[in-house]
Parts: sequence; structure tokens; C-alpha cells
Amino acid sequence: MYKEISDFYKPQSLLGKGGSAKVYMVTKKGSNDKYASKCVDKRYLQEDGGYDALFNEIKIMQKLKHENIIQLVDLYEGESTFYLILEYLAGESLHEMFNRRQTTLEQNQIQIIMKLLLQAVSHMHLNGVMHRDLKPENIMFKQLNQFDSLKIVDFGLATFSNAEEYPFPKCGTPGYVAPEVANLRDLKQKYEMICDEFSVGCIFYKLCTNKELFPGTEYKEILKLNKKCHLNLDSLAIYKTPPEACDLIQKLLTLNPKERISAQEALSHPYFSQKYETKKQKFQTSNLNKQNPVFQTQNFQPVSKLTNIDDDEVEDENCLKLQVPVMNDLKSFGLIANSNQEKNKSQLVQNGRRNFKKCQTQEFEQHQNGLKHQINNFKPSFIMKNDINEQQQQPKQHQHKHNTLINNFPKIGEQEGMSKIDEDIEENGYQI
Repeated sequence: MYKEISDFYKPQSLLGKGGSAKVYMVTKKGSNDKYASKCVDKRYLQEDGGYDALFNEIKIMQKLKHENIIQLVDLYEGESTFYLILEYLAGESLHEMFNRRQTTLEQNQIQIIMKLLLQAVSHMHLNGVMHRDLKPENIMFKQLNQFDSLKIVDFGLATFSNAEEYPFPKCGTPGYVAPEVANLRDLKQKYEMICDEFSVGCIFYKLCTNKELFPGTEYKEILKLNKKCHLNLDSLAIYKTPPEACDLIQKLLTLNPKERISAQEALSHPYFSQKYETKKQKFQTSNLNKQNPVFQTQNFQPVSKLTNIDDDEVEDENCLKLQVPVMNDLKSFGLIANSNQEKNKSQLVQNGRRNFKKCQTQEFEQHQNGLKHQINNFKPSFIMKNDINEQQQQPKQHQHKHNTLINNFPKIGEQEGMSKIDEDIEENGYQI
């Protein structure tokens, strides 16, 4: 007997939406624990290997168990929707943080972020997975302003390195793509997982300068610079980046992938053994050195006003959070019913579907109108247009080579009359 999905989860707010899915913040019945539910419309999986891509993403997420990688908690299938229950991240993305702040982070904060990011990338690579779309939008924090809660998200373009053919070989986001990927000519040619380290180097550069490594006003311009990859790291000196950080950035951005430093090697770099003073500590040291020796022995401050303090030594603590559009649509979450459709899917789809819980549900009640829903201002990933036709002509041999994802996952189905998922994508909406 099938149960209703509303017996397990209750929607609270719409976190974002894209062309094929919506993401809700939901609470689990009985515990009120918060999760994110990614609701994928099956209509958008019919073409271009959509089912294979979804189940590949699921399989990868199930394999990666790491505290700095978002975790897949549960799976459900409806007649027209797949439901992926994910770990809920209450913080912001690195991209949002860049937009909110008017100054760069302190080096000790950057050090924390880079160490956790490299640890997560190292874990992925040890498990034979390359992300292929590392960028500030896909680096999030479980809690706001807690840098040690970092999580890598969005494995939609990830692949196993031992795959016979990479799905969408030329992919990523302009400005963060390794040159060997951006300039790939033979779509059957393999490249190494170390392409992710180049993306990490681009993120590291922006953390230290608050600037893009490949600046431009539109994607074509950025992609052109990304492909040429003529690196100008002068801004690192302007922003007084420590020499150890400069050295590690250069090693991560090495053009030749065979000479590029790996995530595991980078974690042993001297940069991570350094202890960097905060701006407050620097200010106190500078203040102490400028005082009269008599005052240095006293537990009070001198009468005279301090002078010659650089503007960049004072932290701006009044930055306002970037406002984002408000969404109020809860209608399309959780309309599910039993279904016997889609019997002729590939072996991959049949294996994958056995792993989803199956329930019959009613539509969630319309409640709490007026909830404010923040939509992540994600940049879209790209697949180069001139390669799409070539990829579509290639035989989809990989469709029959995936193993069962998780054993003993019952399923769910959906009732007729499910609300049509919006086809008009907000310009800055959640990208799937």
C-alpha cells in the first residue's frame, strides 16, 4: 500500500526553479528536520539522455560520502516527477558572498575555505569522480558566515573518470574551465580529473582579489579569454596576497595538466602551514608599535588620536545582504500517484527506478502564502553548441552499463492534473 509523500515531508518555501526542476525547503514530519527537495519533471528527461544523466548524478552522489560534499538523503518517484531529498544548506553560496561583500576575505578565512575545498576535491578524485563545474555558485555553506561548513553542490555535470565516453565532454562555466577542456577538439579524447584543480585555482584567485581571472561582460568574451588562457596575476600583488598563496595559485593554474598540482599535493603546500594575522591583529600590532614606550607598559590607550591608518585595515561590517526575487509558488510539490508507465526504458533507467520509494499522495495544502523564497543567482553551466550535434550522433553505449543505485527503494507515483511546471525560467533562477 502506497503512502503519501506528504506523510513524510511538508514544503515550507521554494528555494529555486529552473527549466526541468524546482527545489523546495521541506521539513520531515515528526522531527521538523529541514531538507531540500529537488523535484525533477520527467518531461524534460525524454531526450538527449536525460534519464541517464539523472541516474548518473544520483549514483555519483551516493558514492561521495564527505562532510564537505552535499549529501543525498532519500529518493522518491512520481508519475511525472522524481524527488531527490538532499541535505539542506541554510547559508549562502560563495557567489552570493562575493556580491554581498565590498572587501576581500581575510587570508585566514580564505585558508579555511581552500583547505576544505581541496579536501572535498581530493575525496572526489580518490573515488574516481570529477565535478567539471566547480565555481563560486557551486560552493555553498551549511550555515551563514561559518566558513567551516563548506559544501560542494550540483553534480549535474560530474562524471566517473573511467567512463568509456564522458557525457558532454566540453562542459563547465566560462571563466572556470580548464584549458584542456575548453579547447577540446576530439570529443572522444579523455582528459584527467586534474581539470578540477584549475577551477579551484580560479576560485582561489577570486577569493584573494574579489576579481574574475577572466573578466568580461558576456559569456562569449569570457570563454574566448578562458580558451586563450593568458594569465595576468598582477592583482595578487595589488591585494597584498601572501607569497605562499601566490605560489599555490600559480601551481593550480598551470596550463599543462601533467604539471599541475593535484588537490592532495596542494594540501601539503606551505600555504596551509602559515598563520595569518587578522586585520584586527594587524591593527593592534601597528597601534602598539606607534605608541610611546611608556604607554606600552600601561593598560590603557594614549590620549592622542591614532593617525596614518590605512583604509583597508578597517573591516567593513555594515555590508547589506543582496536582495533576491521573492517567489510564492508551492503548488507543484508533492502531487503523486501510482503508475505503471515507461516500461520500455533502458536497463539503466529500470535499474535506477527500482531504487526510488513509491507512494501515492495528494496535493500539498496551499498554506503560508507570502513566504519569501530566495533564488540562488547561479550562473548557468554550458555545453558548447558546436559539439551538441556531434555528441547526439554518438551511440549511447553507456545507457546499459550502470549498476543498480540502491537496493530496496520503494516507489511513488502521481495523480493526473499535476500543476504544469513553469517553462519560463527566471533569468537569474536556479539552474538545473
